[in-house]
Amino acid sequence: MPIIWRYLLRGYFQIFFLSVTAFICVLLVMRLEEIARFASLGASWSKVLLFAFYQIPYILPLAIPVSCLIACSLLFQKMSHSHELTALRAAGCSLQKIITPLLFASGFLSLFNIVLSCELAPRIRSFSKELILQITATNPLVLLQKDALVKLKGSYLDMHASPSPGAADDVLFITKNASNGRLGMMVAKELSVYDGKLRGHDVTFISSLDPKVPNSFDHLVIENQKEMNTAASGLSQFWEDAHWQMHEDYLSLRALIARECVERRENLKAKESQRHIDKLHVELARRFSLGLASFSFTMIGLSFAVHIGRTRTKKGVIWMVGLAATFLLTFIAAKSLKTSHALALVFYLLPHPLILFLCFRSFKRIDKGVET
Repeated sequence: MPIIWRYLLRGYFQIFFLSVTAFICVLLVMRLEEIARFASLGASWSKVLLFAFYQIPYILPLAIPVSCLIACSLLFQKMSHSHELTALRAAGCSLQKIITPLLFASGFLSLFNIVLSCELAPRIRSFSKELILQITATNPLVLLQKDALVKLKGSYLDMHASPSPGAADDVLFITKNASNGRLGMMVAKELSVYDGKLRGHDVTFISSLDPKVPNSFDHLVIENQKEMNTAASGLSQFWEDAHWQMHEDYLSLRALIARECVERRENLKAKESQRHIDKLHVELARRFSLGLASFSFTMIGLSFAVHIGRTRTKKGVIWMVGLAATFLLTFIAAKSLKTSHALALVFYLLPHPLILFLCFRSFKRIDKGVET
């Protein structure tokens, strides 16, 4: 490897790894409350550390492109201010030869980011969800907490925390029965978990049965129990929402493609089937957009961080911040477009050719000696 390649790559990756480490530290600080809630559920230290490690892939697909931009811009600004770029060009090195190693590095990081976004991040997100559900299986009362990590959708809860750990008093729980569309209610004077068993005192269950007769009232079923004793894991499995396993965020690239093939073969209504397929296409576009962002952000730093004039201007910094902010804003806007799938695809993919066009235009102007 040429000396100039080693020099550029060393300076590039030094700043890159420092920036990624800083983003990881900021992420862990932001998720410290969630990690503390997980630790308060009674998890062991090994599982708490594992849960904290699972939080890292949430930000890495976006932290890597931003770190590429910071590393490339700082490196070329330093080389411009110290006149290293001028010396290299005077020695016969063109700008194309100077940026070649950084383009290779950004291409490698883009491939890594695509693999991270399409394969590793969804799997680790699933592992994190599974780890939370393992804790709730041993103590399902944590699902009844208002700040629980697993939210109960379509349910109402009112309870009083008991002084003893793993217990609750005056529990009122109302949920919807998906099988008949009716509401069910459970009232308990006291609930506690001990030795893998969920125990209750003065428990009342109120449910309804469909009479199967048009324009008739439901049959109300009231069951009172002085003592209740059931497996804690069984109740947590009853509350667990299994749909998270099939959500697009938890599927790898191969699983997304396989699901698209299944959606095309299923005998669903045309509009419903096409809606599911469009959601899969948007998810694929989101992941590939994050992967390509490493190369696009590196091009931004290469094109707008170089100064060839004697006077230092802020135009290059404004261009870098503006293009990076445009990509981030369109990315956030695309995530919020849940109904317009075509517009979401445009917001995910259009910024990349626009950024590359402006970067190549700026790079050609700098190669000709025109300040950006």
